[in-house]
Amino acid sequence: MQKIFLLALPFLIFFLSFNFNVSLAKENASPSADSQDVHYELPYPGLLPDSPLYFLRIIRDKAVGFLISAPLKKAEFNLLQADKRLNAGVYLFNKHKIPLAISTISKAENYFYDAIQKAQIAKKEGEDIAQIIGELLNSSKKHQEVLEDLREKSLKEFNEGFEEQRQRAADFELEAQRLPE
Repeated sequence: MQKIFLLALPFLIFFLSFNFNVSLAKENASPSADSQDVHYELPYPGLLPDSPLYFLRIIRDKAVGFLISAPLKKAEFNLLQADKRLNAGVYLFNKHKIPLAISTISKAENYFYDAIQKAQIAKKEGEDIAQIIGELLNSSKKHQEVLEDLREKSLKEFNEGFEEQRQRAADFELEAQRLPE
């Protein structure tokens, strides 16, 4: 019986860490009055950082990221990770785990920065980056919209953390706009 369990364990771990591309995320129902509604779907985040199995996801994501060598593909991967972590931050916010949400969103913005850097490398290598630029711009607008919404809903003591991340997203939008130059 133990041998069967030991043989099945790797498959179980792989299956649990597999990310199905199912989008169950809701669109924000009420964006702030002065911003436009951004039509950009955030992917389902999968396991959240408060899960005891989250380390498996981290190992998988690091391994997949390590195996991607093409800068354009790496930019796309990093953008996906940024969007997933932003949405994970939203889920954590809704679970009233605000400090963990801010930390997770900060990591999302780090991935976003890496995506821009890889897109710049792809451009230098002569690749067509028009599509990734459009995705970066739409994603940065969505990040700003979500972070503004979270800031408005949060307690005053957490406003600065969300505003700092929103400003980073705004700066990334400007960097993405300069990519074609």
